[in-house]
Amino acid sequence: MTAVLVTVFAGLLLAGGPRLARARWVVRAPGLALLVWQMTCAAVVMSVSVAGLTSVLHWDDTHNLMCSAWRLCLDALYGDHGRVAQAGAVAGAAVLAVTAGRLLHAAWRVQRADRAHGRRMREVIRSVGSREPGLGATVLPSPEAAAYLVPGGHRDVVVTSGALRRLSPDELRAVMAHEHAHASGRHYRLLRTARMLHRAFPRVPLFRLAEDQVHRLVELHADDVAVRSAAPLSLARALVTMAESRAAQAPGGPLLAAAGGDAAERLERLLCPPAPLPSPAARVAAVVAALLPLVPILLALAGRQVTLL
Repeated sequence: MTAVLVTVFAGLLLAGGPRLARARWVVRAPGLALLVWQMTCAAVVMSVSVAGLTSVLHWDDTHNLMCSAWRLCLDALYGDHGRVAQAGAVAGAAVLAVTAGRLLHAAWRVQRADRAHGRRMREVIRSVGSREPGLGATVLPSPEAAAYLVPGGHRDVVVTSGALRRLSPDELRAVMAHEHAHASGRHYRLLRTARMLHRAFPRVPLFRLAEDQVHRLVELHADDVAVRSAAPLSLARALVTMAESRAAQAPGGPLLAAAGGDAAERLERLLCPPAPLPSPAARVAAVVAALLPLVPILLALAGRQVTLL
C-alpha cells in the first residue's frame, strides 16, 4: 500500500511537468522556478527509490518505526513470506538497482564530458587568451561578439575581442554582470544535474522538459541579477549585438553564453519587465518546493502507521 501511495505521488509530479513548463509565473520569478524544477525532479527520484525500498523492507510488528525502518530484512527476498511478497521484494530490489545504476553511470558520463570540455577550453584560454582584471574575464581574439562561462571549478568568464570592439562600456558591463551571475549562481551545476537526469532516464518526459527549462531559466535569472547593477536597455542592446554572432559558438559546444536561451523572450522581459511575484507567495512556494523530496518519506511512514493500526 505504501509503495502504491508513493508511486501515485510520483505520477502526479510527472503529469505536472508539462503544466509547469507552460506556467506563466516562471518568467516573473525564474530563480524560484529553478528551485521548483530541481525539487520536483528530486522528489520523483526519491519517490521511485522509496517505492522500491518499501517493497524490499520487511516491517515487523512494532511501533518503533525509527528502529525498524533502518533494519533491512532479506527474508522476503528468500520467499519466507510467500511468493507474492517475494515477487514484490525482487521487483523493489530491481527498481533500486536500476535507478542507482543509471544515475551513477549518467553522472560519470556527464562529469567526464564536462571535464574534458572545460580542459580543452582552458587550454585555449591559456594559449591565446589575455586576462583583464578590470572585467574579471579573459579576452580571446575573435571577430565575433561573444561572452560565455567555461564550466568547472575555475568558473572562467570569457569575452571576445569582437565584443570589446562592438559593445559600448555600459553594454559590456551588463554582459559581464550576466556572466558573473552565471558563475556566482553555479548555474552550470544546475544544467549538469538536469543533463544527468535526462541522460539516465531519456524516456521520462519530465527530465527532458527539466533540461530545456533549466537552460531557459538560468538565462532569465542571470538577466535579473545583471539588471540590478546595469541598465536593462544596455543588456538588451548587447543581447541583440551578440545574437547576430550566435552562429559562431565557442569551440567545443554550447556554453552559458550571454546570447543563450530564447533571445526574443529575454528581450521582451528586459524591455517590458514583468511584475515580480509577491514576496509572501514566493516564500511560501519556495518552502513547499523545498519540502517536496520529503513527501515520499512521509507517505511511507504514514502508510506504515496506518498498517499498524
